[in-house]
Amino acid sequence: MSEKCSTFVGGMSISIAHIFSQACRMVCVVGLVCGAMCGLSSCGWHEAKEVIAVADSLDQAEHVIYDDTAALGRTIRSLDNPFGRVLMSNTLGKAYYYMGRNYSLSNQIVEAAGCYIEADRLQIDDPIYRGRVNSNMAYICAQNNNDSLALIFYERASNDFKESGNEWRYAQMLLTVAHHRINLHQFLIADSLLQIAKSHQLDSSYQARYYETCGLYHYEQLQYDSALVYFNQGLRYWQSETEKCFSYLKIMQVSLDINDLAQAIPYAQCVIGLSHNPNYLTNAYYCLMQQAKREGNAGLVSNYASCREDLNRVLEVYKESYTQAVTIIQDYELNPYPWRWVWVSFPIIIVLFLLFAIGIWIYRKRSYSANEQLDVLFSHIRTQEEELVYQQSLLEFEQNRLNILEKYHTPHKRWKNYLLLKRDINPWMHNWFQALDSLSLSDQEKIFCTISLIYPHMTDVEIADFICYSKAGIRVFKNRIFKKLGVVSIDFADFLRNLSITK
Repeated sequence: MSEKCSTFVGGMSISIAHIFSQACRMVCVVGLVCGAMCGLSSCGWHEAKEVIAVADSLDQAEHVIYDDTAALGRTIRSLDNPFGRVLMSNTLGKAYYYMGRNYSLSNQIVEAAGCYIEADRLQIDDPIYRGRVNSNMAYICAQNNNDSLALIFYERASNDFKESGNEWRYAQMLLTVAHHRINLHQFLIADSLLQIAKSHQLDSSYQARYYETCGLYHYEQLQYDSALVYFNQGLRYWQSETEKCFSYLKIMQVSLDINDLAQAIPYAQCVIGLSHNPNYLTNAYYCLMQQAKREGNAGLVSNYASCREDLNRVLEVYKESYTQAVTIIQDYELNPYPWRWVWVSFPIIIVLFLLFAIGIWIYRKRSYSANEQLDVLFSHIRTQEEELVYQQSLLEFEQNRLNILEKYHTPHKRWKNYLLLKRDINPWMHNWFQALDSLSLSDQEKIFCTISLIYPHMTDVEIADFICYSKAGIRVFKNRIFKKLGVVSIDFADFLRNLSITK
């Protein structure tokens, strides 16, 4: 039973070792294939690096977004694989960012959101790029009036810009975060941010934005006089009329809120003349509608209402795109790495498999070592037992031989007949005769062997006289016996003695 069990365990160990060796071989094959794939991809990777280098140069030197979407698409297809994501994550992240910007410029908002998400997942080393990616996702959320979600990404962008050491971007992002805190009526936090922003003395556009944000801070708290002061102060810092549209819009809204339609009309007309933002325009046309109604001009009211309907249709199209994009971004924010468990589980499984295989190998090695030690021990015990049995048999044989010598001091004359010899000595030498009779010897040769065993002191000449052989012939006779038994002269005595002894 123990032998069967050991055979089963040994077979199982060999089977597992075979599986392990096959697994190792498979890993090697996969490694070679992956290496070949990396080699084939190296050309594509080189082209991808060149494309992103050109895009970075245009972005940083000329502040122009690289618009070759075909090249960006090839770059993404070349790098968007496990090896590219690990070895070329910065290049791939930038490719997704630039592609997202192109989608945004062509109003493909859902596609742009998908690109920004992939760029954010790759976590580009440069914090400026990380901040720009997050600010673009936040902008999409803000366009859908989801200030809470937008604030999450704007604050991430603020932290990235702060890490980069770029004061201008960080200060601008402080104002943006404060703007959305104001929209959420979190005025204490917004006030703290404005105090920090005030300490940054940058260019005129930054000062204009700062005063606009302060005006918004007071407007949302219904402090209209203070709001008008800050909005008007911000107008002095803008370099172009187009940049003043937000302040014009807010001054118009303040004027409407305090029922000063006459003051609101010039600002509404400025917005219509300068802005292309549908949100701004719908508010401006609303203001002009109120003026036309007051004047009783039904034609103008109808005309302004028609313009607002057209703009609202455009806004509905935008709203649908932004809603889908915000849904994607919201899902990403809740679960940024939905497949991470696969990437985590796979190496864990590999490690567990290797540990299991190593454990089996160690167990097998120790089991074999233990079995070898047991085999040596059992072999030693068996040897001792066999030696003990042999010594006991040897003692019994010597005792029987002495008994024969005590009765027959010399070979009896009738022992020249093998049957009579066997009859006289058989009580003491039964095992001997059984073994002797199994050999292919003649009766005369058996007599010679028996006499040589019982009377080892007799010389060949004495034995030759006893069996009636000449002195010259006894040597030939003995050599014939040696040949039949397969022994040499020196081993003959031991062979005869051991023939009847169990060793």
